[in-house]
Amino acid sequence: MMEEAGSSAPKEAPAAAEPKTADPKGIRVSIADALNEQDIVKFTVHTQTELERFAKKDFQVTRLHEEFVWLFERFTENDQNAGYIIPPPPPKPDFSQSHGKLAKLQSGDAQTPQDELDKLKQEIQSEYLAAFQKTVAMHEVFLIRLASHPVLREDQNLQVFLEYDQDLSFKHKSKKDKAIGFMKGMVKSLDNTLVKHVDEDSFFENQKAFIFHYIRTINDAQKASVQKVKHRQSMVAAFQKVGVALVHLANTQHAAHILSEMMRKTGQSQTAVVSIQKKLCAKEDLKMSDLLKYYKADSDAAKDLMVRRVKALNDQNKTASALDAAKAKGKKVLEAQDAATNAKDKFEKITKSSKDELKVFKKRRIAAFRKGLIQYTQCQIRQSREMYALMKQTLAAVKEIEGGR
Repeated sequence: MMEEAGSSAPKEAPAAAEPKTADPKGIRVSIADALNEQDIVKFTVHTQTELERFAKKDFQVTRLHEEFVWLFERFTENDQNAGYIIPPPPPKPDFSQSHGKLAKLQSGDAQTPQDELDKLKQEIQSEYLAAFQKTVAMHEVFLIRLASHPVLREDQNLQVFLEYDQDLSFKHKSKKDKAIGFMKGMVKSLDNTLVKHVDEDSFFENQKAFIFHYIRTINDAQKASVQKVKHRQSMVAAFQKVGVALVHLANTQHAAHILSEMMRKTGQSQTAVVSIQKKLCAKEDLKMSDLLKYYKADSDAAKDLMVRRVKALNDQNKTASALDAAKAKGKKVLEAQDAATNAKDKFEKITKSSKDELKVFKKRRIAAFRKGLIQYTQCQIRQSREMYALMKQTLAAVKEIEGGR
């Protein structure tokens, strides 16, 4: 049943994932299984590690999507992570479209032939399975990014998430919390701290110009990719209607008529065409649309890192001015000195780690897009060969019908 489907089928390696490290001191994490129960997805997180701080070397726990969000929030709230790109959280699982189609099918016309109902049900379940495997892959990417990071993987909250075999005691957000979160998001979107800032460091000034241009470009590309997938879905639906119409038209003619047999054979071939095009559509959605969507979110995370650095610089300038004022007045000089020193140390620490993070971000996105484009191109070539073989086979069958008369 669709309500209790597990991802027992092999998962494709997400293009956005970090390469799994072979470092014996690292953490190797994966989602070994997942189960959907009444719109609640339970992920089985499997961990292997040689680190002594873990009680076992090989273990697994069950986690909900909300617990992934809890882990993301713990990382973003930790001021020690201000100099690092925090991986974007995985999207919330959403199977409402597939469930809606299935409910509509089950309450449909009773006169519809059983073989057509079975075929439509199988197609809906295939669509559901593709969406299910996609959401599992995105949750796995989030954990791989954290576990493979040399600093973030040391966070105590990650160890609790991976090792604690009971439910995490996170609090579901109330309407007030959600409203506060929405307002924070609005304030963040209107924050022009980075836009106004002119950096003396040419590296960060160039990165700022690039990241704003990149976010605009990748946003446009992601919208175009979504539209492309929708157009292919419309084309698939058209192929399906054409196939059904040809078969029905052939059935209205004399059974032995040559044109009737040709139309029936052509109409039946559309079933295979639909299957091929659906596979290509799923690949476009996974290898292109989702990859672009993920790196749009990752680019926003890189921009947030640069904003935090600029704010640290502003704090350094403010504390330096406060120290000068304290010295001029001869009051609270030691407190001002400590504040200025701490602000300076924090800015220098964030600047150093930010440079490394932005360089890694460049390598990661280039590798991910290269991998995604290669896989997508290979899929297009494979599906094109299948289409060519199908058309050749159908044409040969039609010629045989014609030659048999």
